[in-house]
Formats: sequence, structure tokens, C-alpha cells
Amino acid sequence: MPSLPVLLLDDHRVFTDSLALTLDVEPDIHCVATARTAREGLAKAAVLDFAVAVTDLQLPDADGFDVITRLHRLRPEARIVVLTAHSRSDLADRAIAAGAVAFLGKDAPLTRILAAIRSADAAHPMVVVERRRGRIHLTDREYDVLRELGRGNDASRIAATLGISLHTARDHIKAVMAKLGVHTQLDAVVSADRLGLITIGSGY
Repeated sequence: MPSLPVLLLDDHRVFTDSLALTLDVEPDIHCVATARTAREGLAKAAVLDFAVAVTDLQLPDADGFDVITRLHRLRPEARIVVLTAHSRSDLADRAIAAGAVAFLGKDAPLTRILAAIRSADAAHPMVVVERRRGRIHLTDREYDVLRELGRGNDASRIAATLGISLHTARDHIKAVMAKLGVHTQLDAVVSADRLGLITIGSGY
């Protein structure tokens, strides 16, 4: 399988260089270029072959949402992932509306960042945002379970879909509900939709 080419836009050199090195050790991903300004990033986007652009919202010479829009216009087939220090739901809404397919905080687990780079798309956006009193930390499996709850699946169907036991599915549901601070599965779905963790009705 060909390696997935990724363009990185972020003005923090240490963060960008570290992420580029991390991507390059993955067997199916590689960094084709980095840029520390919107101007540099858009210039490289116009001439380089990339499948995914990972960008910060805070760039020194342009509005991050404008950069998303311009990247999308330059390469409509490329997917845009936002990594930001300010992972608020209102910013996530604007980023997705501008053309991003994923929105995560810079402190998101590496597994989640890699998953967004590999698989997030317009039909299956990945959004992880801050909660007003803290941050929701879900494991990858808990996120899978939450997504299935959002699709209207009960514990038995979730177990079958994810290939886990019914007991394990129920344990994950309880853990998700506890982290969201709710007492019913319906409230978990509603709360997750409000926080931008899933989007009700989108299938994700």
C-alpha cells in the first residue's frame, strides 16, 4: 500500500519537527513538507502531492479558517486535519464548515491523531473538544462505542459490530457515561453531540 503523504502547517518548530519525525516512522504515512506560515504552506500545497494537510488555527500571517478554505480550494481531494491548542466546540464547528475533516487538541493521544490522518473524511469527521470543566478523555475503544451509540445501536449490536463481548461492551458504555457525567445512554449521545465528539444523524 502506498504511503500517505502529509503536509504540516504550524509555526511551532519543535512541535512540527517532532510530529514530522513521528509520521515518518509510521509504515503507511510520511511527511512531504512542513511550513511555519500560511504563505509558505499554501505555496507548498500548490506544488506538492499530498493527501492530508495538518494545520494549526493560529498561524502568524493568516486566519486559520481562511487557510483551511484555501487549502480545500487548492486541493479539493485532500483531507484537512486541525491540531490546535484551543480545542473548543465553536472553533470545531467553524473548522468543519470551512472544509476540515478532523479537529483535535494538540494534547490528543498520538493514536487519535494518527487515526484522524489515516481515516477521517467529510463523511466521518473526527472532532474532540474541550468540556467546560475539563477535557473528555476517551480511549479509542470508548470512542468506537460512543460512535455506535450515536448510530442508535444497543449494547448487543455494539458488541457484534466491534467484535467484543456483550459484557465488555456494557463496561465501555458505563465508562463513557461516567466520563460524560450522564446517567442514560440517550443523555450520553446528546451530551457527546453537544460537545462535538459525535454528530447525531451523520452516522458518526
